[in-house]
Amino acid sequence: MDSCGTLPRNLNELTAEWLSAALACRFPGVEVTSVHIGTVMHGSNTKVRLLLAYNEAGHAHRLPPTMLAKCGFETHSQLVTESNRSEVVFYSERASDGLLNVARCYFAGWDETSGATFLLLEDLLARNVTFGFPQVRPIDPHIARRALEMVARYHARWWNSPGSVSTRPAGGDVVTDIWMGAGNFQHCMQLPRFEYVPPPLRDRERFRSTLFKLWKSNAQGPHCYLLGDLHLGNCYFDVNGEPGFLDLQGDTLGCWAQDFTEFLTSALDIDARRRCERPLLEFYLQQLRSHGIDAPDFDTAWRQYRRNTFWQASIAVVPVEFQPETVCTAYTRRAMAAVTDLDALASFDD
Repeated sequence: MDSCGTLPRNLNELTAEWLSAALACRFPGVEVTSVHIGTVMHGSNTKVRLLLAYNEAGHAHRLPPTMLAKCGFETHSQLVTESNRSEVVFYSERASDGLLNVARCYFAGWDETSGATFLLLEDLLARNVTFGFPQVRPIDPHIARRALEMVARYHARWWNSPGSVSTRPAGGDVVTDIWMGAGNFQHCMQLPRFEYVPPPLRDRERFRSTLFKLWKSNAQGPHCYLLGDLHLGNCYFDVNGEPGFLDLQGDTLGCWAQDFTEFLTSALDIDARRRCERPLLEFYLQQLRSHGIDAPDFDTAWRQYRRNTFWQASIAVVPVEFQPETVCTAYTRRAMAAVTDLDALASFDD
């Protein structure tokens, strides 16, 4: 991880002087001569588009005129501190492996005392990418196939071999302890998304206990490093259609099916998912085997897939400050259709 002293905690601290010190960790001699704060985007974290000018060293390093800062300036960002740290680890230690199409990282920092994190990333708008648009634009199955090819390659790289990077268990402390809290659950029940929640899952305790069953099932393995939070809104597509990934939490150790299921049930529309889920699961398993992995047999993998629809179904209780309601409604509709189609509740009794 990069180190340049105290990380900014608000926009006022995002100065040319601090940016100069941050970029100099990887690009010696760089000085940011001016910075302009562009668009500020709010969500789980804060994303800030920066317009930058440099000294001669900055130009010699071919640093771009715009970057995207990702930082925890929201009042609720402390709830996702572990996920933020995981993303810093990913960009510090895994992004350069070339296994995935991801934004270039210019700085990745973490303050161990405060838990604050900060990333300076490639401004993908300059690459003219198209971002995943959950509300109205699910992707075609052939693009999902290409994305899963990369996901399988990433999973295979650390399949059952966590290496030396410190990890945290994949699962749902935030989901089960905060999102599933009585107050938040009751609030979400009044929102448009809950139109798509089947009656058995409108019972908070049943929903919550099913998630605990999922964590217990996923804990049995096999485990690999996950991309984490792999929904359509965290994907982008280059001008040639090549998929790429955002918001990566790549030191999270967990069940492969969490990534696979979240991606498939969020990225495909319901009819396409019904048609293609079996062939795409077979393709994913074949890709693992092509990388030398003793992948689960199809029936075992299918059961894990069915169960992990509950992970994406938890989008029904995401607090409103984390995602727009239109996004939560679109995802809830697709996820709950999968839960119903696959009789996911019964999968825990198999």
